Amino acid sequence: MGLIPDNVIDEILTRADIESVVGRYVLLKRSGGNLWGLCPFHSEKTASFSVNPAKGIYKCFGCGKGGNAINFIMEIEHLNYPEAIRHLGALYGVEIPETTSSGNDVRKDEKNRVYDILKEAAKFYYKSFNDPDIGQPAREYASKRGLSKQTLDNFGIGYSPMSWNALYDLLKSKGYKDEELTNSGIFKKSEKTGKPYELFRGRLMFPIFDSFGKIIAFGGRALGDEKPKYINSPDSLVYDKRNHLYAMNFARKEQSKQLIVVEGYMDAIAMHVAGFKNTVAALGTSFTDSQLKLCSRYAEEVVFFFDADNAGQNAALRAIKMMMEYLKKLTGINIRIKIAKVPDGKDPDEYIKVNGADKFKDVVRNALYVEDYLLERAKNDNTDPETGSLDSGKYQQDILVYGSWMNDEIKMSKMAGVAGPVLGATQQAVLSQMKKYQQIEDKKLEQQESRALERERREDIGRRNNVEEYDEPDNSMPAEVVTEQPVFKKVNDSATKEEIDLFAYALSLGSALANNDRIQKTDIIRPDDFSGDTLRELVKIFLNIYDGKNETLFAKMSDYFSRLTINGMPAEDVILKAVEAADKSSDVHVKSDMYLALLLKVRESIINCEEDRLMNLRGNASAEDKKKIDEMLSRLSDYKLSLRNRIGEL
Repeated sequence: MGLIPDNVIDEILTRADIESVVGRYVLLKRSGGNLWGLCPFHSEKTASFSVNPAKGIYKCFGCGKGGNAINFIMEIEHLNYPEAIRHLGALYGVEIPETTSSGNDVRKDEKNRVYDILKEAAKFYYKSFNDPDIGQPAREYASKRGLSKQTLDNFGIGYSPMSWNALYDLLKSKGYKDEELTNSGIFKKSEKTGKPYELFRGRLMFPIFDSFGKIIAFGGRALGDEKPKYINSPDSLVYDKRNHLYAMNFARKEQSKQLIVVEGYMDAIAMHVAGFKNTVAALGTSFTDSQLKLCSRYAEEVVFFFDADNAGQNAALRAIKMMMEYLKKLTGINIRIKIAKVPDGKDPDEYIKVNGADKFKDVVRNALYVEDYLLERAKNDNTDPETGSLDSGKYQQDILVYGSWMNDEIKMSKMAGVAGPVLGATQQAVLSQMKKYQQIEDKKLEQQESRALERERREDIGRRNNVEEYDEPDNSMPAEVVTEQPVFKKVNDSATKEEIDLFAYALSLGSALANNDRIQKTDIIRPDDFSGDTLRELVKIFLNIYDGKNETLFAKMSDYFSRLTINGMPAEDVILKAVEAADKSSDVHVKSDMYLALLLKVRESIINCEEDRLMNLRGNASAEDKKKIDEMLSRLSDYKLSLRNRIGEL
């Protein structure tokens, strides 16, 4: 299993301060010791998303999500734990070494096998395309589409022959199993025989690369009129079509501040050939929020081309609505969005062939900002092409709906200013109605998300209470750095207020807990001080992580809080509230005394319970056993007296 050393994670959490990490996605404003913003994980009008720089954590009090910088990147970028660490390492200049243990990272090995299969398949398709006999149909089609040898080679275009098993036999000869072949996404399992068969037979093949040039999937185009025209790889171990864009591996190298997004592989290739190498394409699905976020990593402006037919124009409206809603959430992402329109209803490929690349530059330059496109769209869609008369009722409806989508009031006000004279109304009247529409839609969305969040909370509590046993942390292999994060047994999560406050003060004290002048070694909390399994487990982890000076202690502990409950509530909610109360005392001496008072009170309570237990045993005990019990009771009494004396000294 691949491990990331504990000291490297400490460095990540130190360098990748939570304010900086979250600030890449969310606009934050300071209020007291915390920073606040609109949550990127659910829709809201009032900021309930909090960032605590001192503790290195974030918490949304609306949807409940929270954790440290690593957790945030996992959630927002849809990465697993090691991927998130490597992502942050690349951003903040921390080298991530790879060590190995005696185990095997099965998941990683499975992915690597899929990558290898896809690479072998790409070689096979390329070889088939260039075979004098086998590849003739594909070469003829490519010639008709004006694809040069250089273009074909640059994009790795190949051909999947009509054979049912040529690629299958090749991959089997290289030792790949049937299950691995179906996991790759280029084979499907036959319902009749149960064996894999090739998905792309007889198609021109387009390898799909991730942003860094690794093959993750394929698209296959029919050479004739057969349907469907395109077949695309399904999602797999290494591919999620929502998170990638075709040709991004080429486009990002241009380091342009602008990206052009088209609908198909051939359009993207034609644009690259014409010199527009900052072009990417969606992958057989509607444009997604993850793809918009991917664009924002590499550009400041995105220009979209949608097909001129009804389907394409409807897709444009859906994409605009989605993007505006998404940018309302991720207020820290600053990206300009434009919509371009190719004259005469042509697609980019056709227009460039007829008019040339220079003319197409004008098309890109003339792209409209979202608000301008929607203004024009509302007018054109509701104007009779024969009489030129405008249906003002439908125009008003569209304008109010489109305006309500805007992610800032400036765009909304601009649209209201243009639409007002057309409707014979003031700008303020139109703007007021847009805001009403927006409030109605926001309320509907909040209700939908509220129901979804409630389901998630119930599922989360169920997950936390029904998981496998957790092994006690091993200093030689810190639990928080393994690929698969540890989970806990079904536990008794009960805890008294004093126990919760005691643990919270230990966390709040931090390095002061190791100050032996005030807090002796025997005064450090231990698992047996707590009655419930949850706090016992958390204290074990705390003692394993705590070194007397660890600045990332709370951030590291947040990983474990997110998997447990205390008194039926998410542990992070309970602990965070208690720690915030403890933090109100800025005097470390006062805080130390509060910690000691709670510790002594908790331990006295434990002694009282033990005394009651022993007294119950004594009633039926033999004379010899009674003597032993009395000795134990005497020792407990002496210890309790010493505790009371110490409490009195505080």
